[in-house]
Amino acid sequence: MRWSPGFVRSIVTSSLLMVLAGAGAADKHHSAARAIKRSTPAADAALLKSLAARLEALEQRLAALESVPSAAASRPPSMSVPETPGMQRLSRPSLHTARPASDMPGASEDPPGEDLSRALERALVREGGLVLPRGVFELEPRLRYQHRSTNRLEIVSLAGQPQVSQVDRKLDLLQVGLGIRIGMPWSMQLEAFVPYASNRERIAAIGGVAGTETASGFGNVEIGVTRQLFMQPGGLGLLGSLRWVGQDAASQFGSTVATGSSFSSLQGSLLFVTRRDPVVFFGGVSHAINRERRIAGSLVDPGDTSGLRIGSIIALSPDTSLRFGLDVSRSRDTRLDSAAVAGSGSVLAEFSAGFSFALTPRTLLGIEAGIGLTPGSPDFRIGLSLPVRY
Repeated sequence: MRWSPGFVRSIVTSSLLMVLAGAGAADKHHSAARAIKRSTPAADAALLKSLAARLEALEQRLAALESVPSAAASRPPSMSVPETPGMQRLSRPSLHTARPASDMPGASEDPPGEDLSRALERALVREGGLVLPRGVFELEPRLRYQHRSTNRLEIVSLAGQPQVSQVDRKLDLLQVGLGIRIGMPWSMQLEAFVPYASNRERIAAIGGVAGTETASGFGNVEIGVTRQLFMQPGGLGLLGSLRWVGQDAASQFGSTVATGSSFSSLQGSLLFVTRRDPVVFFGGVSHAINRERRIAGSLVDPGDTSGLRIGSIIALSPDTSLRFGLDVSRSRDTRLDSAAVAGSGSVLAEFSAGFSFALTPRTLLGIEAGIGLTPGSPDFRIGLSLPVRY
């Protein structure tokens, strides 16, 4: 540690004053000695001259110490040592400077919390609980197998005329399709889905309609738009959707097998989302207006459908998430020439579970299975999807 000249000068001056004060105190206690030996102006002058000489000598020694090269005097407190050949400079990390996550062995660029958020975000987009950022789009190939057996009153075509009959159906449906999502401005997202189905159906109905038939072709094309109404960070969000489902042009009403619905519909829905990382809860309501159409001279109204869905998504890791959901829908009675067909309405309910796994940063694999909970629901289904983000 080095002392500045001013600091040394102040210490010397203080010491001299203390010496003089001590001398004065000693003289006060030894009045007899002062009476014998009194100081004279000449003696005082000699004493001051001696003290000045000592002070000058101390200043010269201090100047000699300050004559060290300025590079050493300007050395920073870190006491860095000049580099020499074969020697690498080592810097001591500051306690207040966070080490970048990318420097940690095996660490990703994002904090773990952001990794989990990314896993939830991919799953939420598939669920309809989040829209894609502007300019981003996803292509999603889908594969689904479904088995369904029903026994209920239906409108069938007998002798070219629509009639109500008790129908027992066993349907195996294999469907492939391609979906697309496009992120738009104003927190909006455009969606479309084109399915292709191959069905095998065994049917028996009162009135002589029976047999086994197969059919394949394009199903009901879907086009929709989703708007993120608001989304609080880490809190509650609300999304609204409007979707149009086209009529299956290849299916004829009353046929024993169909690749889609014979009626077009317009569906509106609201979905609430709340995040409690690493879990997301969602719930929504929907209502579909099924368009009536005239068939063989009779006006057929399939009735509107209202739905409710709740579920949750759990992020197990940055790459894996689990999903559980319950979907319930109720269709009103079908009307034939404005007359309600008693017993033609239905309630469908399904419990589903699945998981998603990130194969690459842009590709997600989703597997899902569902079990019907009511007589009119599909007995079970298995689905596979592979959304790729661009």
